[in-house]
Amino acid sequence: MRLVDSFKEKSPLYVFSTRRRLNDFYLKQGDGFLPQGFSAKEFFTNVVVVKALRFIPKNIRKVFLISIISKMQNFSENWVFEKSFLGYLESSSFLFNFFDELALFCIDLEQIPLKDTYGDYEEHLNVLFEIYRFYNQELERYGFYDVLYGRDYEILREYFKDISCVEFYLDGFLSVQERQILEKIQEIVPVYLHIECDMYNQGHFGFLNVSLQKDYAYRIELATSEISLQKSLEQIGEVNIFGFASRMSQAALVFERVNEWLGAGIDAEKLAIIIPNEGFSKYLKLLDTYNNLNFAMGKSIETSPFISALKMRLKSLKEVHNRIESNPLDMLKTEIEILLENSTDKEVMSKFHQEILFSYEKIASSFEGFGLNELLELYILDLLDFRIDDVGGGKVKVMGVLECRGLHFERVVIVDFNDEYIPGIKDSDMFLNTKIRKSLKIPTLKDRQDLQKHYYLQIFKNTKKIDIAFVDNENSSYSKMIDELGLQGKIENGDEKYRIFPFNQEKKVKQECFIELMPRDFIFSASKINDFFSCRRKFYYKYLKKIKSNDSNSKAKIGVAIHQILFDGYRKYINAPLDIEKIKKDCLKQIDSIKLDSLGEFLDFEFSFKSLEAFWENESNRVKKADIVVLDCEKTFEIQIAGFPFKGVIDRIDNCDGEILLIDYKFKSNLKVDKEKDLDRTSDFQLPVYFYAAKYLGYANNNIKAYYYDLKEGKMKEEETLEIKATFLESKLKVFEKEVDFQMTHDRKICSYCDYKDICGI
Repeated sequence: MRLVDSFKEKSPLYVFSTRRRLNDFYLKQGDGFLPQGFSAKEFFTNVVVVKALRFIPKNIRKVFLISIISKMQNFSENWVFEKSFLGYLESSSFLFNFFDELALFCIDLEQIPLKDTYGDYEEHLNVLFEIYRFYNQELERYGFYDVLYGRDYEILREYFKDISCVEFYLDGFLSVQERQILEKIQEIVPVYLHIECDMYNQGHFGFLNVSLQKDYAYRIELATSEISLQKSLEQIGEVNIFGFASRMSQAALVFERVNEWLGAGIDAEKLAIIIPNEGFSKYLKLLDTYNNLNFAMGKSIETSPFISALKMRLKSLKEVHNRIESNPLDMLKTEIEILLENSTDKEVMSKFHQEILFSYEKIASSFEGFGLNELLELYILDLLDFRIDDVGGGKVKVMGVLECRGLHFERVVIVDFNDEYIPGIKDSDMFLNTKIRKSLKIPTLKDRQDLQKHYYLQIFKNTKKIDIAFVDNENSSYSKMIDELGLQGKIENGDEKYRIFPFNQEKKVKQECFIELMPRDFIFSASKINDFFSCRRKFYYKYLKKIKSNDSNSKAKIGVAIHQILFDGYRKYINAPLDIEKIKKDCLKQIDSIKLDSLGEFLDFEFSFKSLEAFWENESNRVKKADIVVLDCEKTFEIQIAGFPFKGVIDRIDNCDGEILLIDYKFKSNLKVDKEKDLDRTSDFQLPVYFYAAKYLGYANNNIKAYYYDLKEGKMKEEETLEIKATFLESKLKVFEKEVDFQMTHDRKICSYCDYKDICGI
């Protein structure tokens, strides 16, 4: 064949899930011209056109949405949860994911049922309707389009004039929109889908109208559903599974294997460290002393000098009044140019800066009403989306699971194989419940989870030898996928085999001993006493050394939020007749003041607040049965107990038919109150401290009772041994009259959830 004829001959177009897999395909081709190929994202972007409109850049979407949300904050005083919901949306990627999913599956927001199936969240959908409507107005105003749904698009027929067929390697789901595009293309050239079917994705190819068996690979013509190729898939490779007591300890297995692989001369292209969560990369970077790893996802620029300078400038701007600038974009340019000029990484950052600025200038009028600090904060977020290629990295790639789709390996190590990461979920996956998702024919939460499991199973089958590591302690357990594949019998103790520091390394261990007098100005509280009698060492670190603990516990945040709302609701009724229904409504109005970090926390809070029905019912019954007056809420006190100063806050004080009731709200499961037999081992003296405070506050001549109010069960649980326990507390406090040995607790169960256990070496 003449060379000129080879150019005239039509050839297939290959489409793979990722550019990395396409490159892997090219490496396997022999000499000669390489066939045409795309990643799936490139394919769907390049073969369609929307006339007279431009595709909106990601950072401009963010500008539009933040601008819209900020204008909606005072949209309606009738909204309850909505303002808090708006606050969450403003700081998250939820909207992008949610709107994209609906568009990809060709779902109009108005198709989502507001009543019955979605009653609890009707108000949230109303918020989303409004945002989506305003967002589309902004797109139209600036000549952009977002996801193709709702827009007229055309297939670039000319592109396919030299294409014989499309060979589409499908590693996940096809959305409705993607299927529609492929169906239009099949009118021009044949489209063949390549599918690897397993236990996790077998039920997701109903649109092909053909029965598929699991553990087989297929080539199927989209137009006719005719199977032109069927072959059995490889079995799962050799698997070893190791549990480690801490997350960082998994790195010991990683570097042991990397040394083995490189020493054995295995082709580095066939090796990978797979991290389900990118946060694990910090351990690998810290411990990669021989520079053997290459981070395929690139390096974050978060620690760059330029980013640090920007954050310092932002902090200083936030400390002064946020003045609305007449031209905030010009102000931003001036600020950035000054900081960039003095930055040591100017060359790298200038390129990113120009790209962001170019996109901002297209929509300059959208920044009207922005303060300089708001625009700078947005600029920093956009800048952090950029990554620097790891050009100086080593031979062994560190990759996420999505980058591995369809690839074949000789050896891999997968870390963090825990329930919390495998399968992982996004906030938007949780928003619509399963019933609605099924009715709309969009993937359910289980579908999303199964898709991720399919990716991991594909790695297991495409790799000769797999090492799996997971964190095995009281807070973390291995992914249930291990059980589903019948691999639980392969689990070994990783800490006994692999360590970051050598087993035979001599260690001189000195058990620390802290014996000190209490500071004379130390002020006690019920929670401090609880910590002391639970673990003296924790008390020492927390209150004497003032080492801050991790306060990111979402359950604790929700508990604090509920306390605040009940305070706001009841304080208006101090020494006044109680109207429980009115108090309940007042509490509901306080919801918009609650700020939480994620949709998971936000929804947990809503469910928690709705779960107070038993509490409200009990409150109504109490008011009907007795003469109850709220005497105080969040009552602060400063007292002396056995000569020691105490401070604290009593959640609520009621007068019930002449008796004084001291109430402490508790929002926890399985709430228990000490009995007399528990006194010798108790560390809970909160209600006895309240008892002393009540006497100091003027209730000494009254009959005083103290209760934990179980908000979940709607029950008041009395401290029946109140006075006995109060006397017992005085005797226990004598330990502080002399030097205290701040020893560690012998009850290791207490250490399980302690923020200081790493300092103790537990």
